Formats: sequence, C-alpha cells, structure tokens
Amino acid sequence: MTAEQLDELIREGALERVPRDGAAAGRDLAAARAHLQSLEPVSATDPIGAFALAYEAIRKAIVAHMRANGLRVRASRGGHYQTGRYALAALESLGVTEHLLVFEDLRRLRNKSAYEAVLVEDVDVAEAVAHARAIVAAVEADLS
Repeated sequence: MTAEQLDELIREGALERVPRDGAAAGRDLAAARAHLQSLEPVSATDPIGAFALAYEAIRKAIVAHMRANGLRVRASRGGHYQTGRYALAALESLGVTEHLLVFEDLRRLRNKSAYEAVLVEDVDVAEAVAHARAIVAAVEADLS
C-alpha cells in the first residue's frame, strides 16, 4: 500500500488508526479458514450459505490484515465497501489483485441475496470460493 493511498483513506474518514492487534488478526484468519472448511459440505445443498461463507472468509482475511496493521473501518461508513477499498490499496503487492477486484461484485451479490432474495447460482459459489481461497492464502502468507 502506498502511503498516499493509506493517507487518503484515513483523511476522507473511511479508515482510522488503532493499535495493532496481532491476536485479533490471528482469530480473524482462523475464522476465515473455518469458513472455507465449512462451505465445502454445504455448497451442494445450500449455495446461498456457501456463497455467504466464501464472502465472509474474504472479508475476515482483509479485516485481519487491517488489524495487524493498526487500522479499521470507521463505523457508519459502509464498512464492507470500505474494506474492499482497503484491500485494493493494501494487498495489491500480494499478487491477488484479480481476486480483489471482484470483491465489490461479490458484496453486491451478497446484499441482493440477503435483502432482495436474489438466487445465488452454483457458478457464483465456485467463483467466490476460488477468490476466497486465493485471498485468504495471500493474507496468511503476508502476516506470517
């Protein structure tokens, strides 16, 4: 992440500095891994649930990265949207930019599924799972 990008997100109020918290980051990464394991058995019978777990695995991994770097999304600023913005700025050097670019699309589909009863297709689940695995692995490697 460039200092300019980080400063801009903080200046506009999207993020705020907090103490670094490696223990919380570790718990978030553990939750992300658990989501990835949990979605496998349910994906055939509950694609919406599997999609939600894949999405949450991505989000938790990004939040873990934020916590480890002493940042968090400010309340009432569109938390998941701002999380995606942080990811694009902070994780681009990890080689997963193509996976991060779809986070906003996944967020929108998640919202439509949750609030508008839009169905999630098997192809959506497969795509979300592939992105989640790549992002979680990249964040784990970066924080270890």
